[in-house]
Amino acid sequence: MNSKSLKILSLGFIMSILLAVSTLPTGDSIPTGITDDDMVANGCTCHTTGPMDPNVAINLSNLPERYNSSQVYTLTLNISGGPDALAGANQGGFFIQANYGTLESIDNNTWAPEGETHLTHNENGNNYREWSFNWIAPESDAKIVKFTVYGNSVNGNAGSGEGSMGDYWNKGEFSSAGVNAKIETEEHGELSMPQKLIYAFTILIVTLSVVVVGNRMVVNDQSFEDVIKSYWEYVYPWLTTTDHKYIGTLYICTGFGFFFIGGILGLLIRWQLFEPRIDGDFLTYEEYNSTFTMHGTTMIFMAAMPIIFGFANYLIPLQIGARDLAFPRLNALSYWLLPTGGFVVYMGYFTGGAGDVGWTGYTPYASGDTSTTPGTDFWVAGQIMLGASSTLTAINFMTTMLRMRAPGVTMMRMPLFSWSIFVTVFLLLLSIPVFTIALILLMADRTFGTLYFNVDAGGDPILWQHLFWYFGHPEVYIVILPAFGVLSEIISTFSRRPIFGYTSMVYAMATIGVISFIVYGHHMFTTGADPLFRFIVMLTTMLVAVPTGIKIFNWLATMTGGSIVLKTPMIFALGTVITFTIGGITGIILASIPVDIALHDGYFVVAHFHYVLVGGTIFAFLGGVYYWYPKMTGKIMNEKLGLIHFAFSFIFFNAAFYPMHNVGIEGMPRRYATYDAEFTELNEFITIAAFIFGFAQLIFVYNVIYSYKNGEEAGDNPWDGWSLEWATASPPPHNSFIEIPTLKLAEEEDQ
Repeated sequence: MNSKSLKILSLGFIMSILLAVSTLPTGDSIPTGITDDDMVANGCTCHTTGPMDPNVAINLSNLPERYNSSQVYTLTLNISGGPDALAGANQGGFFIQANYGTLESIDNNTWAPEGETHLTHNENGNNYREWSFNWIAPESDAKIVKFTVYGNSVNGNAGSGEGSMGDYWNKGEFSSAGVNAKIETEEHGELSMPQKLIYAFTILIVTLSVVVVGNRMVVNDQSFEDVIKSYWEYVYPWLTTTDHKYIGTLYICTGFGFFFIGGILGLLIRWQLFEPRIDGDFLTYEEYNSTFTMHGTTMIFMAAMPIIFGFANYLIPLQIGARDLAFPRLNALSYWLLPTGGFVVYMGYFTGGAGDVGWTGYTPYASGDTSTTPGTDFWVAGQIMLGASSTLTAINFMTTMLRMRAPGVTMMRMPLFSWSIFVTVFLLLLSIPVFTIALILLMADRTFGTLYFNVDAGGDPILWQHLFWYFGHPEVYIVILPAFGVLSEIISTFSRRPIFGYTSMVYAMATIGVISFIVYGHHMFTTGADPLFRFIVMLTTMLVAVPTGIKIFNWLATMTGGSIVLKTPMIFALGTVITFTIGGITGIILASIPVDIALHDGYFVVAHFHYVLVGGTIFAFLGGVYYWYPKMTGKIMNEKLGLIHFAFSFIFFNAAFYPMHNVGIEGMPRRYATYDAEFTELNEFITIAAFIFGFAQLIFVYNVIYSYKNGEEAGDNPWDGWSLEWATASPPPHNSFIEIPTLKLAEEEDQ
């Protein structure tokens, strides 16, 4: 294609985008009041498309500086300035919204649309520029209530054929603090607790960097330039590498780095819930929303998945006898999209507030005026980048395992970890593009004023739930199936026998992969879904227990017929089987429609979720670190420290999350920044256990660093493993294998 053709094609592409954007659905004004929140977000443009006019003054009188809880205040809104109105013609209109409390009409000049939280004029109220109404203060007197007002000043010449010529609008913002509200934070811009931690961590890193560089300059008598050059020579290969082992290591380190960041956010949540707190007692309610949003997002998308991709990057080529992945440069791009997307997601902390829509991003909260912080926009943009990273990674792994297996490595001879990754990337390819498209639609709603999820404009917020959970529930299996693969490798090796029922294990994983797309609807039992749909989803959700049970049975059968060696990886594997089984059983309980309706959005769900993701995925991959660390570094991790790490992790994980089943059954809702006093005792216990569990992970960090310097030499195969990664050096050479191996069965070698 020549350059002229390329220019024409590019121009046509750009014009197509502009045309598509121009035809997207937008809001319409209503003569008897402003009822479209999306239009208000862009300004009060009912009568003019021009900007705000400072000559139009908006005043809100009788608003108390300090309000008392639940008290009724009669407020008066006045619009002055602007055009002179024609005799007997319309004069103005308004829209007012408060983030807390209730606005109610007291005459026939105003009205509140059903189901909305704002007040506006009616047809009769068009004839005035002053309106009175009641504001019922919120039950909590520790809040800062913000009022947003849009007002039109019109001349009433629409009937003359001149339309909205000469009409002007403006915006006013007012606030009232409760008698117990802490207004200093708002007035002086004090940093939130997450922001303080981020800045403190940044200062710590910078300080340590200065100390390290200064120490080398003094001890080794080197100049600053020489020290920086020596570090750059070390860092540069990591920044430019396309070697699957280097990229795998980067994935693992990045994933565990985000795991600790997400863990800190989780501990902030637990400290907030140590006792019932009023708004701002530790975290404000808005900060709490942002914290649990970032906690969930971090743990799923920036911790669990990168850790999985890291192990897959490092091990898949070794296990199938390939020198690298099929597309090494694409692999590097996939990785660098991860920290970039993560940075974008966290940008909200530096721009006025992090994303506050939960890790599920439910609309209309995520798309309407109630979520207008820049952090939510950054959350959406970063998630799109993370989705692109996962999609590219899935394509790369799928191609590698289909086309680059060594001679003799047939599909049914691949190790079970490789099979688990194969099924996982299949799920990714089918699910994550759907979520990415949903994110693009959400970005369009927030950025271009489209109304895909706006009910008033014909959109559907339930559509978001369908699109999200079509990805969101397969995502559970995306993060747990690789954990099954890790368990299979560890249990087989330390039972000193091949896995029992290899073929049934492969088919069980494939079955889980297929069924996972049929079960997402159990997250939507409370949305009024069709009864037949809910019944089918309930049955298929329970059906998942069959292939999962087969895997657990085969692990037990492998150990029963083997000679078990209790090293740290095996102990973590046994602990994972226990915790995941609890999580699986509670999942079956929640699959029952009447039970789910009763327990939906309660802490029983939180307990189930963490037993699967932490007790299943994270525990399994912690065992995977102890298992494959010798292959990656040539050193064996300290066994005593490993056992201490497991003991504290296992005991206090269960102490923290098992009682959540109890508070959930008793009626404590999730996503709330406070709770009824009757749950205080259990929440105090949960919080203390969670902190001990969190600090226990520092033992793991210390063990990783200590063993790298002082660990016992591992040799090529310290565990007497079965798969091909143990047939090469520890750590593996640059091209993994000196020459591509040929896999033969024992009977083939005898011939």
